[in-house]
Amino acid sequence: MKFKLLAGAAIAAVCVASGASAADTGWYGAVDMGYHAPDSFTLSSSNNASNGKPYEWNLSQKEDWAGFARLGYRVSNNWRVELEGGYRPGDVNSFRGGANQAIAGLCAPGVIRTAAAPTCGTPLGNLQVWSLMGNVLYDFAPDAAISPFVGAGLGVNQIKVDGVSGQFSTVTGAISALNPAYQNLSISKSDTTIAYQLIAGAAWKATDRLNVDLTYRYLGGADASFGSTGTHALQPGVFKGPYRDAAVTVGVRYSFAEAPPPPPPAFEAKQFIVYFPFDQAILTAEAQTVVSEAANYANVGHATRVIVVGHTDSSGSPAYNVRLSERRAKAVADSLVGLGVGAGSLQVDWKGETMLAVATGDGVKEPLNRRSTIDINF
Repeated sequence: MKFKLLAGAAIAAVCVASGASAADTGWYGAVDMGYHAPDSFTLSSSNNASNGKPYEWNLSQKEDWAGFARLGYRVSNNWRVELEGGYRPGDVNSFRGGANQAIAGLCAPGVIRTAAAPTCGTPLGNLQVWSLMGNVLYDFAPDAAISPFVGAGLGVNQIKVDGVSGQFSTVTGAISALNPAYQNLSISKSDTTIAYQLIAGAAWKATDRLNVDLTYRYLGGADASFGSTGTHALQPGVFKGPYRDAAVTVGVRYSFAEAPPPPPPAFEAKQFIVYFPFDQAILTAEAQTVVSEAANYANVGHATRVIVVGHTDSSGSPAYNVRLSERRAKAVADSLVGLGVGAGSLQVDWKGETMLAVATGDGVKEPLNRRSTIDINF
């Protein structure tokens, strides 16, 4: 029941996807610990029993802990690839066959059955399963607080049947030639097969670099083979069958990737105004400060076009004011170039007294009209 609840929680998390934003690409490492529940290991023998049929038994393994270590790489916002090593141990719980078996089960070694005590105990031994998988995973919301993910893996599975030994007999019944007091059998072999796994879960983003993963894995693969050693007529030969397992783990995943730099500030078109003394085109200290601010704004924001326009007030002749506004525009443009603004982005113009900031009559000395404007565009 506990395992089913955990597995259900992991699968249900996949259905809680939310909107995604950018996640860091790069390497990460992870470790997972949890609980696994293997299916009955259905095995068939290469040799036949006395009834002319192969021995067919289910090797039942106790539920136990499981551990995994992963090294991965986030290749894009949603996709990850990783190399995963896993370990799933577990003691043998029973080794039993069906009713049509000539000898139907493996009992505890050393227990001699009698008609008065026909039952037998649990056999000895354990299974150790090592896996090495290449996984591909998809994160639904990699930068959200909770991110469901799914994936699949392909690799190899080494299954070691270690010290499985005992006596074959029926669980109950009269002692006979086909139901002897005991016949011994032992298996201590390992086999490596092609394996696959299906993955589902959810990640909680604890910090920018640390995620806590709740993961469900279903493991399957090709048939594994194990030789056996029996006594007397009990010679099953090689047992063969598929290993299946389900696991739920909780793990921590740490990203080694450097955090991306913050996005540059948004720059909008902006105008700076430089004022001049009467009948002059020289930049005062105050005017130079304004030009410096404009140059810095253009450089940091990588402006694509900077327009400088010179102006005068209405005193003096129109022809003279055109020449004066030209000198004012060029003085500002030269200063901008000296402060790093690219000449290729500059556009320089002058208007004389034709575009007054403050409307006045002819011949009026208005300070706000003695200016150059700097328009910065991105």
